[in-house]
Amino acid sequence: MSTSTVETLLEEFNRLLNLRFSGPPDLMDAAKDAACAAGESALRPTLERSRELYALVNSRLGLNKKRIKAFIDLAAKQRYFFNYRDKVTLAALFDGAHREAFTAWCETKGIDEGVREAFQPISNDETVAGLHDLLKTGRVNRSDARDCDLEEKQVLIQRALFGGFVFRAFEDGAMHKVFNEDASKEYHANFFDHLRANHHEQLHRECALIYQDVDLGAYDALTDKQISDLLLTGIRDSYDRLANHCFFALRLRAAPGGEARQWRLFSDTVLYAEKHREIALSKGYFRPDTIRETTEGHIGAALDVDSARFDLVNEGFFFKDCFVLSHAAAEGTTDQPYDILLLFEKNERDERVIPCPACRSHNVGGNSYPTIGVRSWECKNLICPERSAYDRGNRYSLASIMKQEAIASAEDQIPLDVRRRWRNDVLFDIRDEEVTDMLIRQFSLHKDRIVIMGQAQGEPQSYLGRELAYEPFGSWKADDGIGQRFFDSAFFKRFALKRPKSDVTPPSTKQSVKPGICLVHGDCESGLNALPPESIEGAVTSPPYYNAREYSQWPNIYCYLFDMYNAARAVFSALKPGGLFVYNIFDYFDNENIAAFSAMGKKRMILGAYIIYLFETAGFDIVGNVVWFKGDIEGKRNFNGGNESPYYQLPFNCWEHCLVFRKPGAESKLPEVKILKQRPVFKMVRGKNTHGHTAPFPPEIPQLLLDTLPEGSTVLDPYGGSMTTACAAIQNKMDALIYELNEEYFQLGLRNVEQAIATPDDLFSYGNREKANRISPTTAEPRDSAANA
Repeated sequence: MSTSTVETLLEEFNRLLNLRFSGPPDLMDAAKDAACAAGESALRPTLERSRELYALVNSRLGLNKKRIKAFIDLAAKQRYFFNYRDKVTLAALFDGAHREAFTAWCETKGIDEGVREAFQPISNDETVAGLHDLLKTGRVNRSDARDCDLEEKQVLIQRALFGGFVFRAFEDGAMHKVFNEDASKEYHANFFDHLRANHHEQLHRECALIYQDVDLGAYDALTDKQISDLLLTGIRDSYDRLANHCFFALRLRAAPGGEARQWRLFSDTVLYAEKHREIALSKGYFRPDTIRETTEGHIGAALDVDSARFDLVNEGFFFKDCFVLSHAAAEGTTDQPYDILLLFEKNERDERVIPCPACRSHNVGGNSYPTIGVRSWECKNLICPERSAYDRGNRYSLASIMKQEAIASAEDQIPLDVRRRWRNDVLFDIRDEEVTDMLIRQFSLHKDRIVIMGQAQGEPQSYLGRELAYEPFGSWKADDGIGQRFFDSAFFKRFALKRPKSDVTPPSTKQSVKPGICLVHGDCESGLNALPPESIEGAVTSPPYYNAREYSQWPNIYCYLFDMYNAARAVFSALKPGGLFVYNIFDYFDNENIAAFSAMGKKRMILGAYIIYLFETAGFDIVGNVVWFKGDIEGKRNFNGGNESPYYQLPFNCWEHCLVFRKPGAESKLPEVKILKQRPVFKMVRGKNTHGHTAPFPPEIPQLLLDTLPEGSTVLDPYGGSMTTACAAIQNKMDALIYELNEEYFQLGLRNVEQAIATPDDLFSYGNREKANRISPTTAEPRDSAANA
């Protein structure tokens, strides 16, 4: 039966597509084995088989692409808009020419007759013509295309189409049972349900989301070390408990006078969450010798390579975002406190095979990781229906399967008002129930079990098809000293190191443009170490971001942090006791280059957490963080790609840190403003950078510091850039000491300063900023802490 059936299918294939394809032996053998196992009773009727074949060709070659676009464009003119899930449905309806199903779909969407008339899928003759055009010309516009001659491409295309046709000629369930023993015992039409039933350890959903809600005010009796150990123990246990490729959320609520503790714990928890697991990794992408040599070449004698243990890689959660939840009722600059909501994803390497979601075969291979911790597979089944147009195997991962399930699941689509409410990562007047609702909707699926810690509830409840289990926060016993052991580990011995004095570059040229305004073209660390100690009232800067700009490049994050740490030590030495250092930095996306050098290593950076740790190691106290809220972001970068589904709803990153550090030893005035709403400096006009510097910050940033200083003070900016700080100091009748290493930016800054001197009320042509929006400083008591710089 199998031989005659497959020969019949090959004859149909050639007749319907006007081909003369003679199946290669390996493909024909695979087809015959599958057909025999499926049985003739599972064979679809002839008419249904032909429709499946034309739909397969249309889909693989994208032959309906222009017609689908024409329909979507017409619908948009009539104010009908489609999300990603809708577009997937439309593609299937067009490719299969399912007119009745299309009509029914339009009725559910309320689409009128005029728009429905644009449903004009290509005919079967046009499908055949499109296929032959590709076979004759070999024109390629696909990522799966192979670099080979035309004849080989023709064979590859026909192999892929015939193999897929054989699979689709039979009922899906029958073929799934052929290739998957578990399916033959207990069949689930939905592949995600199949995984739940048969790959429980890889896809258990008993703990698909953990949300810890921590009221810091309730732990006033604990020391910083005790509350940190409690949190870190909870993070470690949550990592072990959480299902793979799922999310962990931690809310640190504001406490009166507790900004310093809030941000110190932010640093502890983010660093520990990402780096707490030391792994001797043997993967080819991890090249410890290269990382060690590069780091040693930059740091030099300060690095003890034996204690740094470059053979170990540090892993854990992946930091995804930090939401700022303001207590203020209205959006804008405010002195009201805020909570911070940290979001992490668990992506743990798992080498256990996941069957192909299309054919359910375990005959898979591949050894790639599109993202660190996310294992990718490639199906080797020759008659898998998802082989590409050029006969490459279906590629997938468990993480991608979860996202596809989220898209396909009607129960899990997220309402528009929720998506709009959480579009940005700074929110005002947020209610507790909104936070819980968002996390459940956006980072879990129905049927999941979710654990919520720290909220007073009774028995487990059901919400949106999920089971909610409430637990008290801190019910576990803190692992005493867990934080100290972590910060004493090899990881921090790779960068938190003091540079020997002999390695410091000598200072360069100075230029005084007016009395009290000194601009230095040279290295800030060298220049500051040459100053008399404790001679500067305050400092503010936006440092060069790690590899974010053409003028700021480091081989890896260790080298960058080493330089930032030693510059911070120099600033600490120059500041008077009680002096503030306002440090503007952003947690953008890049590759730390300490685990993988390719695109798979790109992730959300944790610069804010690193900087807090390094500055406190240098002797500073973290005393607060003014959130620079840049307002709504234009465009749709980093949003949801048109999806309304869980796991796609990451917000626009619309704020930056303005970390406020204090040198111990005296009282300080702190900025009372907690959130500063200020648009960024606009640089691009008709594609031209009209400012000259690629990353200027607005005068309101240095003004945060200047408002706390008496007139006549000297303000330091170790990374002057376009010298906004100097210009702001001039406007405020203060002195300034500015360092800038880059020659081009030094000259740009010099021109800006000269202009500010000539027109002190017209800073950078932005107009004289209204001081009415500034909030008066307040007094903060210093913490009892010894400098250890």
